[in-house]
Amino acid sequence: MHKPSTAEPWAGILAAFVTDAAIIAAVRDLQARGCYELDAFGPRPLEELEELIAPQRSQLPRSVLLGALFGTLTGFGVQWFCNAWDLPLNVGGRPAFSLPACIPIAFEITILFGALTVFFGVLWRMQLPHLTHPVFDTLEFESASIDQFWLYVAAHTPEFRADEVEQMLREHGCVSVHWTHSGREPEREPPAPAAAPEAAT
Repeated sequence: MHKPSTAEPWAGILAAFVTDAAIIAAVRDLQARGCYELDAFGPRPLEELEELIAPQRSQLPRSVLLGALFGTLTGFGVQWFCNAWDLPLNVGGRPAFSLPACIPIAFEITILFGALTVFFGVLWRMQLPHLTHPVFDTLEFESASIDQFWLYVAAHTPEFRADEVEQMLREHGCVSVHWTHSGREPEREPPAPAAAPEAAT
């Protein structure tokens, strides 16, 4: 295990567990002692674990509804502007703006705006494109799809205490602990100014 120095940027702690009971107990203990950002990986789903670290309900459906309604208003508004305001034509005594005739185009724009909201909303919520994750730098992490459960504790909250978290994980029987790095270059202190050469006497 490589423990980063204070000047080395890192993302969190990754711990491996052999049994599902051990990782569930560790998650309960972490949540009881502070607000940690947790994520879990394993070879099979655990309903109890999913309930403990389930993400917050997505606001994407509400955003899609608003986007679709905006598309509906846009469809009707553009057709009204073109036919009744910008270039009104009297064709056989029909009204310049007929609601039934505008429904097909408004419906298509509603679907278009809703689909675009879903597409960009998913990218924004999942922080994509993000093609890698700090946990992939751990070679043993491939066992998450075979026979081990992995718990990732992100170091994004002020309540995070690395040494306490590591000790807590080991108390619950984790078989290995890895410190994951953020992938950014560590901040370096500016070099000290060179000493001026002494004047010749």
